[in-house]
Amino acid sequence: MLIALVIAIAAVVALAVWGTRMRSAVDDLGVVFDRERQELQTRVDAAEKQQAALLEIINGLREGLLAIDHERRVVLANRRFSDLLEVSNVVGKPLAEVVRVAAVFSAFDSALDGVESKERFSIRLGVAERRIELRAFPVPADDIAAVALFIDVTLVERLEQIRRDFIADFSHEARTPLTAMRSAVDSFELGGEQMSAEEDQQLRRIMSRQLRRLERLVDDLSELSRIESGDLRLERGEIDLKTIVTDLVEDFADRAAEKGLRFVVTGDSVRIHADATRIQQMFSNLIDNAIKYGGTQSTIDIDVGAANGRAVFRITDHGEGIAPEERERIFRRFYRIDKSRSQEIAGTGLGLAITKHLVLLHRGTIDVESELGRGATFVLTLPLG
Repeated sequence: MLIALVIAIAAVVALAVWGTRMRSAVDDLGVVFDRERQELQTRVDAAEKQQAALLEIINGLREGLLAIDHERRVVLANRRFSDLLEVSNVVGKPLAEVVRVAAVFSAFDSALDGVESKERFSIRLGVAERRIELRAFPVPADDIAAVALFIDVTLVERLEQIRRDFIADFSHEARTPLTAMRSAVDSFELGGEQMSAEEDQQLRRIMSRQLRRLERLVDDLSELSRIESGDLRLERGEIDLKTIVTDLVEDFADRAAEKGLRFVVTGDSVRIHADATRIQQMFSNLIDNAIKYGGTQSTIDIDVGAANGRAVFRITDHGEGIAPEERERIFRRFYRIDKSRSQEIAGTGLGLAITKHLVLLHRGTIDVESELGRGATFVLTLPLG
């Protein structure tokens, strides 16, 4: 009996010790699990932060970015892509639902076949048209099959067109004086000794006249470049517009009279704070333009006044007028309404372009009112004070 009791007590003690050890082991295991859980959570948090940072970088790109999987579903699109094509909530959608442009499908087809590709296409958003360059390339990943960058090249193409137009226009304007000078030089080389004094003087006058024309062209281009680059600084002071107009009319009177034109000036004295030299340059260009295109045996009407807190200068000729589609173009550099007559009418084709830039520098406005066959009126406004 005593032996059985001892055995029972020993069993209870052993069971108690085993229970204590088990509880300790469980506690130790719980600590391990908790530590592993915390480490796992730390890694998850770090991964989420890294993903958020990556998305911020992608959204900060100046190019639109679009990624698709092997099923042609969008898996990633940055903010620039959404803004560029004016779409939203595109992730998870089929590519065909996001954009319907053949060039995009073609580029992604090549990328999915393992070939990089580049396409350009136009997309119209409202009244504006954008030119987009698309570069697509394959991605060796399970979740992403191809990625494309969308680059807005609208401004680049516009600047390239301006550059081409400038070179063509400059070549056109410079070709005539250079041809005339070359002809005169050739005449001197071939028959200089046999020329009469009158022929010699005539050739010299031609070269001198064409050289001055080239000098004016270069000077005007330099002036326009200074204005457009912001290098020109206005020397402001108080001036009277009516006085400037009166002096200019006096200076241009003989030239106008050669075409049977006379000036009619109306209005009152208007004082503004502006650069007197540049105001005179603007008015001179407009008066010169009116003489060139104002026909013959008529008047050039100039009015100076003020309205709605602004000085207003109006100059009207009674020539052939300007077609509606030409009105915005006449302020472009080198633009001539009738290019076939550009060699008959002296000038560089830069006067109105320079005038518009000078007006804008003075925070003014310039516009033209005209009908074909009924002359043209240029209206220039400048802030008072």
